[in-house]
Amino acid sequence: MTVLKTSMRNFFAHKGRMALSAVAVLLSVAFVCGTLVFTDTMSTTFDKLFAATSSDVTVSAKRASDGGETTSDTGRPPVIPASVLDEVKRADGVKSAEGTVFSTSVTVVDADKDNLSPTSGAPTIVGSWNGNDARTMEITSGAAPQGADQIMVDADTADKHGLELGDEIGVISVVGTHTAKISGIADFSVTNPGAAIFYLDTKTAQQTLVGESGVYTNVNVTAAAGVSDEQLKKNVVAGLGGDYKVLTAAETAEANKDDVGEFMNVMKYAMLGFAGIAFLVGIFLIINTFSMLVAQRTREIGLMRAIGSSRTQVNRSVLVEALLLGVFGSVLGVGAGVGLAVGLMKLMGMAGMDLSTDDLTVAWTTPRSVCSSVWSSRSSPPTCPPAGPGRSPRWPRCATPVRRPTPGPAGSAAGSVWSSPLPAASLCTSRAARTRPPRARCGWVWVWCCP
Repeated sequence: MTVLKTSMRNFFAHKGRMALSAVAVLLSVAFVCGTLVFTDTMSTTFDKLFAATSSDVTVSAKRASDGGETTSDTGRPPVIPASVLDEVKRADGVKSAEGTVFSTSVTVVDADKDNLSPTSGAPTIVGSWNGNDARTMEITSGAAPQGADQIMVDADTADKHGLELGDEIGVISVVGTHTAKISGIADFSVTNPGAAIFYLDTKTAQQTLVGESGVYTNVNVTAAAGVSDEQLKKNVVAGLGGDYKVLTAAETAEANKDDVGEFMNVMKYAMLGFAGIAFLVGIFLIINTFSMLVAQRTREIGLMRAIGSSRTQVNRSVLVEALLLGVFGSVLGVGAGVGLAVGLMKLMGMAGMDLSTDDLTVAWTTPRSVCSSVWSSRSSPPTCPPAGPGRSPRWPRCATPVRRPTPGPAGSAAGSVWSSPLPAASLCTSRAARTRPPRARCGWVWVWCCP
């Protein structure tokens, strides 16, 4: 309790320097915490999106990417024949199956030929409206496309570019340019992280994106009640053979997550680089602060040692101060880090990547000022007792403990320690006294002298 009281007194007695050290802890923790919260929130957003938009089992061409992007050199998405849909429907455990067509190798423009694609690096997707999309999106205005002259757009893209029902837009693909008018606007039931999505009916999508009918890019399969995705995949593979790529919802989501993860890792490590700089600056500032505090309290610490405080108690006092500083700065740093993450989310929203605070994921960080102060307290200069009555402020240099006779029994008042000053030459009297280990005996007080 005495150590705690001493630490609390010293902590509040140096509020200015402690505040500067607390700011160093706050900034370093805020950078690290903000980076982790921001990237974890992005991961949570994409995980929810991929989980919501993936069907139980997806069948696609063998050379199609796992994530669904169009990877063909010609810009034409890999397709599978419509007969695959009939074979999938006959597999055991299939509740329903639906063929879809989509492509990411497209450009969409408005009537003024202005590009409607996102500027944040998110993809532009044009596909056929299907039941799987109807499960994750809600038509808020107009109706789904029916016919070659109709197209539906997501609400985020419509708001960003001021699109309304009846506006004319063009879809430019490897096949050519297809023009249609907006028949409906759909909003995501989950967070859309910035992709621009446009829907055509199935026949129009086949002609516009692939250039032929009777083909699909994917077949979305829904499992019957009581059938797991893994079991459904085995049944579909048994019916189709090994000529097609068959993935469960978890495998599709994981593939999409890996694709997005590369981008997020670059952003994460770049931001952690700045956090590392703040971390190093904070360490040096904290070490210097505690070194100065310990050096300024040399006389006080020397008096504490003279009246019986052990080295462990002195170190513990400094560590308690460091713990208070670390906890105080880290708690504030976590709060500042969450605020920084929210600010980054707003900034990314302005750039076109919409992230909802509903998906905010907080990653707690560990204060490290205790480690810094431990190093400071261990590497701080040795402490000396203050000069007593009749004694020179500078003690003679002596690297070993010496003993001094004390009048009266051991444990007498602190003032008796400094009474009866001895000549400087008597401080290190004999070789035996200089080599004895520092310890207290009856009638003797051992005192450390510093260089």
